[in-house]
Amino acid sequence: MNYLKLLLVIYVCIEDASSKDCYWNSNCKYTWFSSKTPYENVRGDIRDSVVKTTNCEAISIWSYLRHGKRNPGGRFAKQMKAVLEFKQYILNNYETGNHTMCAQDIENLRKWQPSKSVMNEPNELNDEGYLEMVGIASRLRETFPDLLSDLHEGEYLFHPAFGNRMLDSAKAFIEGLQYRGLTIEKVINGYDDMAPHATCGVYQRDVRLNPNVFDEVTKYEKTSDYLDTKYNIESKLGDRTTNDDIVALYDLCRYLWDGINKIASPWCALFTTKDLEVLEYTGDLMHYYRNGYGTKYSKAFGEIILADMLRNFESTKRHKGKKIISYFAHATSIDTILVALNLFKDANHLTGAYRNSDRKWRTTKLSTFGANLIAVLNKCKVTNDVQDYHVAFYLNEEPLLELCNQGVCSWQEFEYKFEPFLNTTSDFCEFRTQPN
Repeated sequence: MNYLKLLLVIYVCIEDASSKDCYWNSNCKYTWFSSKTPYENVRGDIRDSVVKTTNCEAISIWSYLRHGKRNPGGRFAKQMKAVLEFKQYILNNYETGNHTMCAQDIENLRKWQPSKSVMNEPNELNDEGYLEMVGIASRLRETFPDLLSDLHEGEYLFHPAFGNRMLDSAKAFIEGLQYRGLTIEKVINGYDDMAPHATCGVYQRDVRLNPNVFDEVTKYEKTSDYLDTKYNIESKLGDRTTNDDIVALYDLCRYLWDGINKIASPWCALFTTKDLEVLEYTGDLMHYYRNGYGTKYSKAFGEIILADMLRNFESTKRHKGKKIISYFAHATSIDTILVALNLFKDANHLTGAYRNSDRKWRTTKLSTFGANLIAVLNKCKVTNDVQDYHVAFYLNEEPLLELCNQGVCSWQEFEYKFEPFLNTTSDFCEFRTQPN
């Protein structure tokens, strides 16, 4: 969503605001949940935003996608189950008149029943995530019918990183292309150059498994901004909460929000818009220092991935490339790709001291479920005897305006930006670990 659209949405929300601050009938529900945002809440539509130029044809697509919406991990699912006891507290408070929530919000919460699959199948791609992947591929096929209407062996590569949710995302993507029987390249022994962070020993030791990485989050949780949110939630629950409780309640809101069918989770009624903005920022801080500009390894990981794009497009120019290459991996990899491209970089590091509402690093828009970077190589006729090439970039199906000329790089610009990545290695990893 561009900023003009955002301003329009804000204006409409102000105009339609109800005098009673109820969640169920709000025309302006806050739908940005950091990296756990359903893809449908933020995506563009490549059918509408595709670059249209004369005398050009798309000859190759390179895409890198985060897996679709998944269930929470085991530890988080356990915490979500633990805070379900708050449901009865909320209902009891309502019955005794000690409440601040609206009657319909209470009724919606009373009727709600936990999903067995969400709570008991950790990390698995869920039905919504599957449909997210089907939708992306379907829109790609409709946008580039001449390129994608007839794929044969050797003309494509579908490569999921290690893990069921990546493999299932690849299967859903192929279904969206309306093909059967296409081969999926599987990772052997877990190690994968296209998800370099997953087995990089030094990164896993120094960052992924280092609790100090989240020091800025801890700092933020002591600010008045965060403590006001905590107090607001406790006033609705009628009980004290820990920070883990708040994360679990937030997860009941965002994991259970159905983006495709536009159905809100009743648990979201516990939060004001400002509360959700605060919790979104904690997610941004986590990603920033684990995968983004706050860690020194991100740039190299992203460059290793992006070098593959250049190699394929160079091969395509020599008539040896593939029509489509699609990788399916993690939010971590999407973050590192953006760092390698030096995109969405704030002038100053994000900090736990205060929340910058105008920050560029916003995981809701960058690395949500189903997030994707799509690059399209176009061959253009300059004269009858001269051909040229350009590369169009899309982030979550909208033109990546921050790159080159409104998202379109000439071949010379493309080479200049990407050739240095060919020399990047993961030798600094020192040792390998098994992917999670």
